[in-house]
Amino acid sequence: MASTRMIEDRTQIGRALIAAKLSAHAYRPAKSAVAACKKMGFPWASLISKGGAEVLIAKDRNDLWFAFRGTEPSKLNDVTADLKLIKNSAMAGGKVHSGFQDEVNDLWMDILKELEHNSNLKIQKDVYMCGHSLGAAMATIAATRHQPVELFTFGSPRVGGPKFIKNIKCPHLRFQNNNDIVTRIPPAWLGFRHHGNMIYFNRFGDRQLKPTWKDLFFGIANSWKKFKFFDGIVDHGMPNYVKAITKLSKVK
Repeated sequence: MASTRMIEDRTQIGRALIAAKLSAHAYRPAKSAVAACKKMGFPWASLISKGGAEVLIAKDRNDLWFAFRGTEPSKLNDVTADLKLIKNSAMAGGKVHSGFQDEVNDLWMDILKELEHNSNLKIQKDVYMCGHSLGAAMATIAATRHQPVELFTFGSPRVGGPKFIKNIKCPHLRFQNNNDIVTRIPPAWLGFRHHGNMIYFNRFGDRQLKPTWKDLFFGIANSWKKFKFFDGIVDHGMPNYVKAITKLSKVK
């Protein structure tokens, strides 16, 4: 019953929680991902894989979701995509990270089929896009090709240049968890920029207006006390985002 209530929660934070869970499920093998979506209340789901890139598509009576899978260190295609720091021309204009764009290109024809099917329905479903890490970058690029109702990204790297960023027209919640190292790359001095309304979680997993040096420092210190010496990598984990947004959704 709890999963059904989550699907029916139409508040923005409620939708962000759906996005976070779908982004986490996108890392699962196909059968497991589809089963997890059904437990959430989605009667139909499919995990599409092309050239190493993957997107989890889930839909119910009202909504059509695209959750892009993030980096899998064991997949050479993902690692190669992350390392391509060259900016290429984006379909919507401006310059974008070439590796991230290549991943979207691999999947785009399959995504278009779902979007075209939706456009032919008498009552069209609302389209949402989301993703974590590399998947967050992919979702951001996809949102410039087909504007969703909302875009939710978790631990997103910088995706493109200023002109590209201006072409993202949909509402965008960009979540950052404390010292998440991926949110700091590629470096701004190479011309890459972030987009979206940032929601920052401090070292306690609570929402905070913006990062402070004190919170970032003690976030690292607390991790070291627990013998976790790579705080920026630990903070990047998708389970941390799901936990923090679940906590936020319960705040009245």
